[in-house]
Formats: sequence, C-alpha cells, structure tokens
Amino acid sequence: MGGLAAGAVGVAAWPVSRAPGSSSAPEESGTRAAKRRTNFVIVLADDLGYGELGCYGQQKISTPHLDRMAAEGLRFTHAYAAAPVCAPARASLFTGLHSGRSPVRRNPPQGQDLPLKGVPTFATMLRDNGYRTGLFGKWGFGPDEPGPEHPNSYGFDEFFGYLTHRSAHYYYPRALWHNGESVPVPGNQGESGMLYGPDLIMRRALDFLREPGEKPFLLTLTLPLPHAPSAAPRLGEYSGLGWDPEDAAHAAQITLLDGYVGTLVQELQTQGLADDTVVIFTSDNGPHQERGVHPDFFQAAGPFRGLKRNLYEGGIRVPFLAWSPGVFRRTSGTTVEHPTAHYDLLATLADFADVRPPSGTDGLSLRPVLTGEGPVAVHPYLYWLRLHVGSTPLHRAEEDGRGRNVSAAVRFGRWKLVGWGPGADYSTPGAAWTYELYDLFEDPWESEDIASSHPAMVQEGISYLRESWTPQAGDPVPEPGVPIVPA
Repeated sequence: MGGLAAGAVGVAAWPVSRAPGSSSAPEESGTRAAKRRTNFVIVLADDLGYGELGCYGQQKISTPHLDRMAAEGLRFTHAYAAAPVCAPARASLFTGLHSGRSPVRRNPPQGQDLPLKGVPTFATMLRDNGYRTGLFGKWGFGPDEPGPEHPNSYGFDEFFGYLTHRSAHYYYPRALWHNGESVPVPGNQGESGMLYGPDLIMRRALDFLREPGEKPFLLTLTLPLPHAPSAAPRLGEYSGLGWDPEDAAHAAQITLLDGYVGTLVQELQTQGLADDTVVIFTSDNGPHQERGVHPDFFQAAGPFRGLKRNLYEGGIRVPFLAWSPGVFRRTSGTTVEHPTAHYDLLATLADFADVRPPSGTDGLSLRPVLTGEGPVAVHPYLYWLRLHVGSTPLHRAEEDGRGRNVSAAVRFGRWKLVGWGPGADYSTPGAAWTYELYDLFEDPWESEDIASSHPAMVQEGISYLRESWTPQAGDPVPEPGVPIVPA
C-alpha cells in the first residue's frame, strides 16, 4: 500500500513535544522486524456506512488504500457494529460485552458522556500483559477533564485527542488532550480555525508507531471521520462537481480517512513491522443523515435497509477489513461471510497475543477465521439494543413511527428478529412488543416481514432477546411485561 499513501496526511507542524524516546524520522526498513508477539492497529471510523468504500461497491467516493487493503487482506461481508449509535457500539468494542450487558447502553443524553464504570478494555488486557498501548482520536466515556474515566485509566499508556463526544464534533479544536493535559492548538483560538484536528491526531499516532522499543504495541485510531459536521481541510477531487457542499465535504472526509490508513500501513512497512502486525479497519455504526448529508446520494448503506439508529442491516452492518501479510495464512483478497460483531474483537486480540481475556465477556475469537487455521467458533446468536437518543427523518421513516421506542434485535443463523417496545424505556420483550422477522439468506434487504408465517422462529428470537439483558447495579429485576429503566 505504499506509493499512493506517501504524503497523504499533509499534517501541520505540532508544537507538543513527542513522547519520551520517540523519533521524528522513520527507522530504516527492517530494523525492527523480529517481533515475537503480534502488534495490533485498530482503526475505527465514525458513522461510515457499509457502502461507502470502493471495495464494498461505492462509486462516487475514492478509497484506493482501503480498497487495496481489502485486495491484499480479508473483507468481511457479515460484520456488525455492536449498536446502531456511537457510544454503546464503542463501549462493546472496547470491553467485549454486548449492549445488553455493557455499562454503556445508549448515546449520552445532553452531552453527558456515560462512563465505563471500571470495566476493563482490550487495552487494559494487553497493557497488563506487556504491550505498549495508545489511543488517538475520540474517547467518549467521561468528562472533559482528567479523572478515573480518562483513557489512561482504561489501559492506554498514551492518549491524544478528544475526551468527549461533543468536543469531537469540532474539527478545528481549540485544544486537544495529551494524556491528562489539555493542550491549546495554535491558530485555532480565533473564530476560524487553521489546524485540522484529525491531521494533528494522525501525527501523534505516527510518532507512537515510530517510538523505539522491544514491546509489542496496540495502536487504536478513532478519528471522528466522517461524523457530522462535514468538515474537511480540502475538497480535492470533489470540488466543482456540482454536489451539495455537505455531500462533497463528506466524500472528502472519507477519502482523507482512506489516506490516513494508507499512511499508517506504509509506515508499518517502512519500520519493518508489517509482517508482525494485524490491522483492522471498521466503523462504529451505519451511515448518518445529519447536517445536510444525503446518505441515499451515495447509497451509503450499500444494498441494505436503514442507517444510523436503525436496527435494520443498514444501521449495524459495517465494513470490516483485516490485513496482515505475515500473520494471516489465508489467500489475499478473500471475502469472509462469517457473522461477527465488534464484541468479538477483544477475544480475537487475546487469542493472537496469547493472553487470557477478562472473565465474562461475550466475544469469540476470530483468529481461526483470519488465519484459516483451526476450528471456527460460531455465536448461537448476535444481539443488539437501541435505547433512543437522537433522531433523523430517514431513520424515523424506516420504523413507521417507532423510531423513538426502545428496540432490540437478534440474528440467529439465517433469521433476524427486530422488536420494538411500547415506549422509550426498556421493558422485557413480551406481548407488549411488536416484532418483525426476516430471512437474511433469502432477503438480506429486509423487504418482507415473515413473522406471521414463522411463529416458532419469532418465539426463539424473543427468548434470545430476553436472556440477553442483564440489569445493571441498581436496576429493578425485570419481570415479564413490567417496564424497567436502565441506569
């Protein structure tokens, strides 16, 4: 992935001193090649739809580096975010707990980010087992200040970026956090910012990658791209096309993100680390319809129904690419149909790192799927929960007026059950709920509700919905038909 990526970042100079021992210049190729343990690079996009990459059928947006990553690695076609909105999806990815058991089950109301409540993350697991760990981008599980909910307290040796969801909406930030210090961004103190936050964060991520040492590493890149607002430092090839300005900037955001990934992969190759590193690229939920962006213009959800906030496939099925020229043994360019959700990631990293995951997590290791070696474990079902915060016209239209109700879904084999409660607060799935059933093998577009003709499958799905919810501390014990409100 070398040639096209060179110079793609275009980052501005950043005055913050680098981490101790880091170097501004890459080391000679091959000088750090003899790694004994697997390194990990996890790239999590923000509101990127299944259909917004060329390798998933996108026609209007250019993503050459991710397309090449798919051609040289593995492209999953049945990979799912753990929730249809950001905070619970990311909490599940970090902790390996699905949204019925995660400490974060909804997007934060009124901008007050919800905490992970001390639940260990995959970074905690790896740092405790000798890994050097870094998070660069958006965190979103605590206040905009140092404290017990800071990423440094959840296994990340180094953090650089936005602490909260709300602050990550500003692409030209006045300050970014470096560990426990809020660092002003020169040039962004007036009305119009000059320095683009993702560029600055990307520079720090590259510094982390270049830091010498013998420890294996975990680099997690969580840039806010392409979340609204649609803000990009340059429109590039999307200038002058006559598109709505928000759509042009949205496309530019995705192409910029693609360039960042290409630069990361090139740096791994330059440092002689590529053969010992697993790179995962995915998105936290389906595409958005916010601040003037038109997801239908791009067919952003691919062939699927729904978008961000919906539990139809378009809201939760996401791109998922895996690349490692030395660790994987499968044929490059392989399309993988194995169903997986993001809460499998923690177990997968544990398996590759040969460490024990925290007890009680919900994921299964994808290592046999990625390497093509050994028996593959399959979930009896995958589970999702939607507790409403936020709404858009397309999201509401898909659900016939139920878009603000609590919703849950489960996929078991070919079947997918989507249910809605009678109100916004959680209640145990039962007679007060309404349900739709789809056969994803015959109807991946979820165009025909077949619940009435398959009552046994509906009842099986309801049983999975019921067993998936675990009350949090302080919650009332759920009883059939009795509403309960999550903490």
